[in-house]
Amino acid sequence: MFLFIVAFASAQQTPNYVQYIFNKSGINPAASGVNINQKYNYTFGGNRQWIDFNNAPKQTFANFSYTIKPPRSYSYWQNIGGMVERDQSGNISNNGIYLSYTIHLLLRKNLVTSFGIFAGMREFYLSPGLIDPMDPIAKSGTFRTLVYPDLIPGMRLSSKKFFFDISARQVSINKQQDFKGNMLGGPSRLNPTFFVAYGRVFPVNDYMIMLPSIAVNMALVGVPAISPTLMFYYSNRFGFGASMRNASFISGIFQVRIFQNLSIGLSYSYSTNKVGFAARNSYEIMVGVVPMGLSDKNIRGRSVAKCPGLDF
Repeated sequence: MFLFIVAFASAQQTPNYVQYIFNKSGINPAASGVNINQKYNYTFGGNRQWIDFNNAPKQTFANFSYTIKPPRSYSYWQNIGGMVERDQSGNISNNGIYLSYTIHLLLRKNLVTSFGIFAGMREFYLSPGLIDPMDPIAKSGTFRTLVYPDLIPGMRLSSKKFFFDISARQVSINKQQDFKGNMLGGPSRLNPTFFVAYGRVFPVNDYMIMLPSIAVNMALVGVPAISPTLMFYYSNRFGFGASMRNASFISGIFQVRIFQNLSIGLSYSYSTNKVGFAARNSYEIMVGVVPMGLSDKNIRGRSVAKCPGLDF
C-alpha cells in the first residue's frame, strides 16, 4: 500500500527535466518557434529515474512545430505544433496529447515577448496487473479515465543575451476524474504547478559562451524543485555542464550537434538523498531535428547567439 501511495502521488506531478533548455518548447509553449529562422522543429526524448528500482518513474515526450512568417513585416510571427508525452510511475501513468499555438512579438531589436498555449487532453491509467485483487480499487473496475480540456499557458521574454520563461500546468483540470464522475481510486486533487526559468549568456571568448540558468518547478503546496544549471557551449558544436535539483540529484550534461540538423543531449543524474542508498542512477536523452538544440550557425566574433531563441 505504501508503494501504491508513493506512485499515486508521483504520477500527479508534472514532468521535470534536467535539460530544460534543450526541451524548452515542450515545457513552455511560448518558446515554440522563438527562432524565426527555424521553420520546422522536432524534438523527442525521455528519462528514467532510479533505474535500479522496479517500475521506477520514467517520462517520454515528442513535440513538433511549424513557424509561420509574415509576408512582409517581421514585427511578429506565429507558430503552430503539437506534443505528446507520457509520465509513468509504478502502476499509474498518464498520457497527454496537445496542439499548440504561439505568437511572438518583436518589442524592439533583439527583444521578443512570446505567448503560447497547449490545449489537449490527458488519460490517466492504472495497471490492473500490479494491484492486489482484494484491493477495493480492483473491484471498482475503473482503470482508465480521460480528462479534458487540459490547458498549459506560457509566456517568454527573450533576447540575444537572456531568456525568462513561465508556464503553468493543471490549471484547467484539478482531479483525475472525467465528466461522468469516473475516477482512479478515491478523490485526488491535481494541484496547479508553475514552471519558472531564467538564464543569461556570458561570452567566454570568441568561440565559447557560458550560460548559467535556474529553473523552479513548484506546486501551490509542497516543496518546489529548484534546479540551478551551468552550461558551456563551444563553437555551437557541443555543450557541457552540470546541474542539481534541491538536495536530491547532481547531474552532468553533454550535448553535441552531429549534423547540421541533428543534435543530441545526454545527462546522468546521481541521487544524493536517502533514495540513493537503493538506487543512485538516473538517465536522460533528448534528440532535436531540423535543427533543435544547438544553433545551426558557427560563432563569429562576439556573436554568440544567432537570435533571441538561444537554440542550444
